[in-house]
Amino acid sequence: MLTSIIGVVILLGGLIFFHELGHYSVAKFFKVKVEIFSLGFGKKIFSRQIGETQYCLSLIPFGGYVKLMGDDPYKGVPAHEAERAFCTQKLYKRFLIVAAGPISNLLLAYVLFSIVFFVGQPMVATRIGTVAVHSLAWEAGFRSKDTLLEIDGKKVGNWHEFEEMVKPKLGQKIEVKVERDKTELKIFVEVAKVRGKNAYGEDVEVGGIKGLNPNPLEPVVGISDPKSLVYLAGLRTGDTITKIEGTPILVFGDIHEALNSVWKEKKAIVIHFKRKPTPEAKEVPEQTVSLVLPKLSKDSLDLGVGTLLGIYPSEMFVRQLSPGSPAEKGGLKVGDRVVSLGDKPVHSFEEIVDYVQGQGAKGEAAKIIVDREGQSVALNLKTMEIQQEDPISNQKVKKHMIGLSPWAIYHEPDYVIFQIREPIALVNRAIYETNDLAKKMVVSLAKLAMGKISVKNLGGPVLIASVAGKSLDAGIIPFLQMMALISINLFLLNLFPIPVLDGGHLLFFFLEAIKGKPVSVKTMEIANQIGMIFVLMLVGLTLFNDITRIVLH
Repeated sequence: MLTSIIGVVILLGGLIFFHELGHYSVAKFFKVKVEIFSLGFGKKIFSRQIGETQYCLSLIPFGGYVKLMGDDPYKGVPAHEAERAFCTQKLYKRFLIVAAGPISNLLLAYVLFSIVFFVGQPMVATRIGTVAVHSLAWEAGFRSKDTLLEIDGKKVGNWHEFEEMVKPKLGQKIEVKVERDKTELKIFVEVAKVRGKNAYGEDVEVGGIKGLNPNPLEPVVGISDPKSLVYLAGLRTGDTITKIEGTPILVFGDIHEALNSVWKEKKAIVIHFKRKPTPEAKEVPEQTVSLVLPKLSKDSLDLGVGTLLGIYPSEMFVRQLSPGSPAEKGGLKVGDRVVSLGDKPVHSFEEIVDYVQGQGAKGEAAKIIVDREGQSVALNLKTMEIQQEDPISNQKVKKHMIGLSPWAIYHEPDYVIFQIREPIALVNRAIYETNDLAKKMVVSLAKLAMGKISVKNLGGPVLIASVAGKSLDAGIIPFLQMMALISINLFLLNLFPIPVLDGGHLLFFFLEAIKGKPVSVKTMEIANQIGMIFVLMLVGLTLFNDITRIVLH
């Protein structure tokens, strides 16, 4: 709570200050008299007169204003100061004074992103965490712990860059250079369709290399055969292996590497593991088991040498069944290991999802074979169609499911610091990032107006306070990024041609330029009243959304 308060004060205070400073600075440049410079609206809780300007801190923190002499059509201007009044200035000067506020927010975003890229932005590294066995990526030759270096001769700096470089190459064969064990290799792979979401939260199909994941699978094991060596030794599904013969195990792939390095027929090894805490035992100490390695066989090694001991990836095991689901009614049990779908072996949970969706779309049952306590069990599970509300578009999306959850737990990916120190490149990147976000926001607003994005996504002061606090907790760089994002929002919002906003005043100036004379006071008064109603309705909607989020979550 305290972090949210501090975060929103710094964030909004900074953004409002720079916005009003824009109006103030250009007004001063044109020698227009500034009577009041206020952060906040309403009752003044602090004020100080410095020269001809009163500087204030007001009670309501969500905004601010600069009071210029002569900006109120109902208030007269002393004759001796007429040349310093806002209303007597040439049109272009009035236009620039009003436009300076939003433009200051845009310039602030450029500065903030420059700081972000200079200090360094944490981004997901190009080290592959998991490669789904027999996926497109696996068959092409990618393996866990490979580091992506180049695509068609162009260097790749982080995972986001890798995905963006692959997206437009759908159907093309690309050359990917990777580093494996300090050796550079070239892998040729055809870019296929993968499911994803675009910048506006819409489901899309784009180019990708199916089977690659930057997140390594946690070393949580699945064991389905009670006659297997690891089961007899004492390991169970859900246990996390921590060491094998003293070698630390950090991710699932380390299990097979460690076993390969020590494998010798009839050799006794020690495996360290942790068991998930239970309500009865909230802290379970690390335990060990011992077993004797069998003869190394090349049969059934698709998922690594651990399968010879009875160890399988936990994502192939059923952890939970939804009550009343097709999976529960059809006979699936917690602890079952999914072996095949139809007549094809399965190697990842993603394959299960794709298969169920495909069978459901055709109106056919999902034919699944599972390993249950060492016995093969065939099941025909009817899929169930459900409609989920997309959180972005608020549209109903059809999904097919059978109602199972896997044991899969993924580890945090490796991160790399994306940093630019060369001045021109730094400025160019900051400008590109800001302009790109502004463009996406404009498109999002258009989609919002057309009903393609739900108004439920709009947020008000409570949401701003929440994200400000969370970003501040995450560190100074995420906080500056969030500040830049909201600054771009303020830039666009204030340009809306709505009276009472800067954009409304600019619209009046535009009409004045066309007509050759100012818009009448009566017209401006009516327009301002309509604009105020619109703004109040928008504030009410965002507050309603904020309260709804609190109640529901």
